[in-house]
Amino acid sequence: MAVHNKPAKGAEADLLRSPLPTPHWGSQGGSAFTVRAVVTVNATPTAVLDSLLDTSNYPAWNNFVPKVDLPNPSDKRIGADVLFTEHVDMFGQGKPSGLVKMKLLMTTLKENDEHNGSKSYEVVWLGKAYPDWALRSERVHAISCNKEGVTTYDVWETFSGPLALFVRLFVGNTLVKRFKQWNEELRDYTEARTHT
Repeated sequence: MAVHNKPAKGAEADLLRSPLPTPHWGSQGGSAFTVRAVVTVNATPTAVLDSLLDTSNYPAWNNFVPKVDLPNPSDKRIGADVLFTEHVDMFGQGKPSGLVKMKLLMTTLKENDEHNGSKSYEVVWLGKAYPDWALRSERVHAISCNKEGVTTYDVWETFSGPLALFVRLFVGNTLVKRFKQWNEELRDYTEARTHT
């Protein structure tokens, strides 16, 4: 697939009060909400996927989650059915916090052949930081080649359960900023890595 060099456009990010359904939890009601960010990347879907899953490079580009702990310290990539820990910097300055650690389980890594000859991917991370009765979260990464020949990276996380209301009230707007930052930094890193 040819990659077209188009001007970089900033990521779009929003907090959706009508939550998007997710593969594991489906449609959620009540105090559920979704944080979503979308960006185009001048690289192949496979290059975007590689940047997303290779956590050894997170310190080089990811100021929201500058560190990830994998079960086997010699591993560099998040794999299917792997429980991992994100060290989150809610200020987006690239400083891993000892206070904010999120446990996630990669439940899905789907590869699809598209009609235009490219690949598309769906990666799903299920939140495991809290009991399911208190807070459910699921992050979906959809990576596909759009009709302009560039990759669309669409990530959303839906939160539900009794604690979702507090997450939205206290850090909802911050999560929107950090998801936008994640997308833009992933784009910039991937484009720099693939165009050198």
